[in-house]
Amino acid sequence: MTYVSAILTLLLCYGDRLRLFLFSKTISGDLLKVIDLSYGKLKTLQKVKLRTTQKLRVYASLSGLLFPVILALVLGIYTVYRIPGSLTTYFLLLSFLTITYNRFSAMVFEKGILVSLASSIAATVALVLAVGTHYTLDPNTLFMIAYSVSALATLVGVDLLNLRYVSFFKTRSVILGGYGVRDAIFLIPALSSITTKTIYTLLTLFSYT
Repeated sequence: MTYVSAILTLLLCYGDRLRLFLFSKTISGDLLKVIDLSYGKLKTLQKVKLRTTQKLRVYASLSGLLFPVILALVLGIYTVYRIPGSLTTYFLLLSFLTITYNRFSAMVFEKGILVSLASSIAATVALVLAVGTHYTLDPNTLFMIAYSVSALATLVGVDLLNLRYVSFFKTRSVILGGYGVRDAIFLIPALSSITTKTIYTLLTLFSYT
């Protein structure tokens, strides 16, 4: 077990250097640009709608994308199988967080897709705690749910739904989870699940005292 832990630690630390090609896709988007046509005392602004199209190559980081997503899928399947009737609740959580993360994210030139970690984690913790309190789940189950839904929601809401904006920046390739262990797909699930379990455990202890 010690050797397995050491190997996994090394893969997580250096896995961001290992990138796998996923697919190539042609994307297009409309860009609204305002042109100043002012002359002398005459002030005129004209809106021009431009359409740009390019072929994009999408890669995946080993530690930043594949590890969190595979773990999220395993935990999601396990919790849904373990708790009868939880499939609907799981997909509602996933859908809500996907929309929330997408609203918290933005495409920034030369930096990629940025997302507010604090807002995303706070929204995840609050929502999952409400579900755990309503269904009286144990802390470990809530930990798995928080990790699973937040990892998948980050992938879809932050990365995949923002790919259409890449055409504005003339980028030829995108690396999902490219920051490795510093990427949102890794950080948001990890911090959200730990925070959720800690708070839920404290709330459970206080409720019995």
